[in-house]
Amino acid sequence: MHLDITTQPVGTDIISLADIKEFLRVDHSDEDTTITAILNAAVQSCQDYTNRHFTTSNFTYYRDSFGCYEFPVGPINSITSITYQDVKNDTETLDTDYYYADFKREPARLAFSETFQLYEDTYNAIVVSGTLGEAPAEPIKHAIRLLTAHYYENRRAVITGTIARELPLGVQALLNPYRIISK
Repeated sequence: MHLDITTQPVGTDIISLADIKEFLRVDHSDEDTTITAILNAAVQSCQDYTNRHFTTSNFTYYRDSFGCYEFPVGPINSITSITYQDVKNDTETLDTDYYYADFKREPARLAFSETFQLYEDTYNAIVVSGTLGEAPAEPIKHAIRLLTAHYYENRRAVITGTIARELPLGVQALLNPYRIISK
């Protein structure tokens, strides 16, 4: 399986540069480029941890065989098409009568009421296309702010002379209720 997502959000799609600078208590523009890059990294890190996509985007999900499965990221908004390679290696579009999806559950699920023979020895024989993503909830935005501040204040991989500690009631505590965990 493989998932391609058309667009990734940039940090300022989620939190404006002015808002994050206020949170960081930065009142100059000397580090705007650095702060924007750090904000982008924090957004991507929070997306990766929660398996959520923070903007609406198109996706293409590749599978090797029919069956019931869960999407590895979400939230899934719609499925626009499902195609597969038939036994003659022709691309066929699957009619909506042959599959059903559960978008209310996280992770979203897809199941087939009927399966078809696929072209032998073909990887990624089934291609599911659709849309996913939503704006993050306020606790996620706050986790992004905290993580951005952490990255901004600790710009090196190793800091000597201090004891590293996790933020109390920090980033993971804010993000855990929003995680999408698939099997």
